[in-house]
Amino acid sequence: MEHKCLRCGMNLKSDEVALYRKLIWREASEYLCIECLAEDLSSTPERLNELIVYFRTKQKCCLFV
Repeated sequence: MEHKCLRCGMNLKSDEVALYRKLIWREASEYLCIECLAEDLSSTPERLNELIVYFRTKQKCCLFV
């Protein structure tokens, strides 16, 4: 299933969907891309990408496969 950013309409990668679910709401059905999510969280896309790597490698989170 293809997901699009709720705000800008960009096609989302599975890691972007997983990060949104991990940080915002596990049951979400609409998502934001890394750039829009970073803006909402007062962060940077680079920092959010670091979190993706952390959740995948250190926490072995099942959302990031």
